[in-house]
Amino acid sequence: MFDQNANRPTAAPADDAWARLTDAEDAAAYCRAWLTLQCEQVCGVRAALLLLESQNKTFVPAAVWPGDYTDVTYLGPVAERCLREHAGQVDRTTAAEGHVLVGYPIDPDGRVVGVVVLDLSLRSDPELRAVLRALHWGAGRLEGILYQRRLDEQRASATRSTLALEIMAGLGDQQRFDATLIRLANELASKLQCERVVIGLVDRDSRVRLRAISGASWFERKAAFAVALENAMEEALDQGLSICWPPLAGREGAIAEAHRELVKVGAAYTAVLTAGGRAVGAITCQVAAPRDEPFLASLEAIAALVAPQLRLQLELSRWLAGAWIDRGGEWLRTLRDPRRPGLWMGAALAACAILFLAFAAGEYRVSAHAVVEGEVQRAIVAPFDGFVAGARLRAGQRVKAGEELAALDDRDLQLERQKWSSESEQFERKYRDALAKHDRANARILSAQLAEATAQLDLADQKIKRARLTAPFDGVVVTGDLSQMLGSPVEKGKLLFEVAPLDAYRVVLKVPEEDIRYVKVGQTGQIVLAGMSDRRLPFAVRNIGIASAEDGQNLFRVEAQLTGAAASMRPGMEGVGKIAVGERHYLWIWTHGFFDWLSFKLWHWLP
Repeated sequence: MFDQNANRPTAAPADDAWARLTDAEDAAAYCRAWLTLQCEQVCGVRAALLLLESQNKTFVPAAVWPGDYTDVTYLGPVAERCLREHAGQVDRTTAAEGHVLVGYPIDPDGRVVGVVVLDLSLRSDPELRAVLRALHWGAGRLEGILYQRRLDEQRASATRSTLALEIMAGLGDQQRFDATLIRLANELASKLQCERVVIGLVDRDSRVRLRAISGASWFERKAAFAVALENAMEEALDQGLSICWPPLAGREGAIAEAHRELVKVGAAYTAVLTAGGRAVGAITCQVAAPRDEPFLASLEAIAALVAPQLRLQLELSRWLAGAWIDRGGEWLRTLRDPRRPGLWMGAALAACAILFLAFAAGEYRVSAHAVVEGEVQRAIVAPFDGFVAGARLRAGQRVKAGEELAALDDRDLQLERQKWSSESEQFERKYRDALAKHDRANARILSAQLAEATAQLDLADQKIKRARLTAPFDGVVVTGDLSQMLGSPVEKGKLLFEVAPLDAYRVVLKVPEEDIRYVKVGQTGQIVLAGMSDRRLPFAVRNIGIASAEDGQNLFRVEAQLTGAAASMRPGMEGVGKIAVGERHYLWIWTHGFFDWLSFKLWHWLP
């Protein structure tokens, strides 16, 4: 039966439990005394188990009753249900054997931090509810130590963080990396009260090299004590955890042979410097007397905080070649990782591709901007000074030979023609009269005047005829539009139209200066026009002209003859032409431009 006077200890065993609870020196003793007190206050308890949450968020046994070696594994399912459902549990599956299992969660702030399970003799439901109430009120005593333990952990964590930040603040004003390491070693020796603090970093051979010792600006790297320190740090790095000698409680499983040989008197503690998931070094502290767990926790906190900064400063302090070597070594280590088969397969494919490009050859083609022009472009210019009278066609329209393009105003020419026509008739009549009178001198003068008038009349007729501008052949108007210039004056020789044939074209390629050395007359190629991107038109190089500056580039004018023209092609079309200049290795094709530029710049820069 449940003892209704459980809260008033009267029996001797209860007095012993209360004394142990009051005099408990640590949390483990307090938990054992608390569980003993709960079991003595409840009648008929066969076994009991107390589980509490550990620092890694798992539940571990904090106390077992009646003895530390009592088998309580059968109480585990009830404890799991309490943790899962956050409520008290009563398991009657063992009622046939004459006992029942009772579990109750410990949740001081709404979060389950533990559970207690009792194996009781069989009893009624009211008595079981009384047991649950007793566990509920009894858990209040345990919550106090849980709160105290959490508060102690928070205080210790705050102290460690403050210490680590103070040390970090002292490292920021160091310019040289070696000075930073020495400052860190001296700060650790001062703050943690150590006899010696040693810092070692991992080199490119994955071995630890001693870099700084507190209180010493120089040391002999091959000395026996330096080798022993490096061995101790490598021992911690190989295992990937902190090592201490003598071992602390809970850390006995680590191998510490090098630390044992290092320490003759006192103790040694080593914390690993880890940044980016990779160990970059270690810190070893030697003290005169063994320290406790908080000392090692403080050292680990400082190592975790300073490791990224040390790695960054180490990378910045190396020369460019050293940085590239480190990057290459890191990449090779990643490549050898068996957990990443896709990476080394990709690297193998990339190597095969590079080998293929280095030895396989293909057609090298020089690319250039291309413009289509007519084979012959006839210019139609103003034959004399005049005014535009009409314009039938404009640029882009097709014309036939003799078709009128535009006309100039010929009214003044008609008047001039009439003038010279009348004067010609007068001079002819006077000439005849002089001949009839046998006046030879006057006849010669009149003959000359008649010839002049006839010539002026012919000239007027030619101007009138040329006032009508016509197409010289079948083709297309390339440039010219006088439809917006009716009545406007034009000067003699002014370009009015350009006409090109429809069946004869040439290509003008603007080849960059760095590629003109590969182009020869007679080479062939293909052009793709922007307006005819579905067709490749062949051509042959016919002439290599001179260079001209365009858009900051020195471009050579290369003329080529089309060997096949499309019916829809028009002069003025633009595209990209590629001239085949011979076979080259693919790697050379893709990289020669950069190396040519580099060679030229080196020649320009070097004295």
